[in-house]
Amino acid sequence: MSTVDKMLIKGIRSFDPENKHVITFFKPLTLIVGPNGAGKTTIIECLKLSCTGELPPNARSGHSFIHDPKVAGETETKGQIKLRFKAAAGKDVVCIRSFQLTQKASKMEYKAIESVLQTINPHTGEKVCLSYRCADMDREIPALMGVSKAVLENVIFVHQDEANWPLQDSSTLKKKFDYVFSATRYTKALEVIKKLHKDQAQEIRTYKLKLENLQTLKDAAYKLREGIAQDQEKIESLKIQMQELDGSIQNVEAKIHHTEATLKDLRKLQDQIATKTVERSTLFKEQQKWYAALAEENEDTDEELKEWKTEFEKRIARLESQISKLEREMNDTETKTSIHNQTINEYIREISKLQTEAEAHMSLKNERDTTIQKVFARHNLRSLPNIPFSNEVALSLINRIKSRLMDLEKDMQDKKTAWDHYMEANDRWKNIEAQKQAKLEIKTGILKRIEEKENERDSFELQLSNVNLSHIDEKENKMVRVTLLAILVWNSPP
Repeated sequence: MSTVDKMLIKGIRSFDPENKHVITFFKPLTLIVGPNGAGKTTIIECLKLSCTGELPPNARSGHSFIHDPKVAGETETKGQIKLRFKAAAGKDVVCIRSFQLTQKASKMEYKAIESVLQTINPHTGEKVCLSYRCADMDREIPALMGVSKAVLENVIFVHQDEANWPLQDSSTLKKKFDYVFSATRYTKALEVIKKLHKDQAQEIRTYKLKLENLQTLKDAAYKLREGIAQDQEKIESLKIQMQELDGSIQNVEAKIHHTEATLKDLRKLQDQIATKTVERSTLFKEQQKWYAALAEENEDTDEELKEWKTEFEKRIARLESQISKLEREMNDTETKTSIHNQTINEYIREISKLQTEAEAHMSLKNERDTTIQKVFARHNLRSLPNIPFSNEVALSLINRIKSRLMDLEKDMQDKKTAWDHYMEANDRWKNIEAQKQAKLEIKTGILKRIEEKENERDSFELQLSNVNLSHIDEKENKMVRVTLLAILVWNSPP
């Protein structure tokens, strides 16, 4: 708790500017007694000015507060108030405020000269002096005492001319109470908090709408990405199938060329067989003809006949050899023909299979073209060439879809950054809510303190109502008589 120890007054109102007057304040109570004009109110005014820097209400801007230079017979007088008090932290502090009043030709000029705070260094024991401006001193001393300036002005060191403020009209009383209990600051703080809460709520609603839009775009992007991935898988599978079909077609074309060459050889063999068959029939006819011609008598000798027979046998043997050779060739040709027919049948089956695969490939290509058209129409990816698409055109369109997907991913990243900003704003809003809750708790504590102070005031009023005022007046008169007697003794010659 902060307490006032001593105060030095010099050159203030009726206090002589040449002499130092020291007032010591005792604990727990100090009574100041004296006749009118002795300076009782001046002591309270000096305490108030030292602690708050506020001049009393009848000081005329300080002209009537400093000792009058005309009374002192000087052109200027200086006043000083030196107050020693114990701060709320238990540290001894000395507050020094100095003033000057100068008599000009047509007016008097009041000036605050210096404001100093003296403390003692706890480590070295030396005095430490700090010079302040008046405004800084007015803030520093209430902070050291642990009491607000409003309480010092209106409660503790209230001037007798302003002591009846609790009996004033309700609007003035409310302003005083707001000033004493700093309610205006809390009201402004609540207004600022409400405004911030409203702005944050509006910003949150805006971010929620943006978030919903971003969520819709995100879902569309995910669907588009899945569709593109499926299309890519289908395209890859179609490429593999096309490569397989190209290899199969090449193999089939090679087989077809080989079969055509074989068929060409087979036709040559068939022509040779037909030629040999014609020759055989011709020879057979000649044989029959010659056999029919044998009916005529031959007048050749036996030797000639034997020779002819021998030649004929040789010729028959030669012809039989040729016939057997032709039969063997014919059998070989028939074997080759059957083999070639089997090969042709296999090639025909292979060609039908390849035609089926080619039809399936064309169906997949049509499905690919349809899928690309749907993707372009769904996501508005500009115009398309006429179908069917070639492989180069399909790859170009797929690259365009990939580029669109990259743009969507970049947009999604921007939306994610906006979401992070929204989360930061939400965190700031939560912090403001926490501060608001703390302010409300502080306000509740202040209201409780107000209620306690009111209860204390009621108890004090009750105690004051029970005090014997006549007894106090009797003591005060006795003290006045003692003081006058001391003054007479002091002024009497030795």
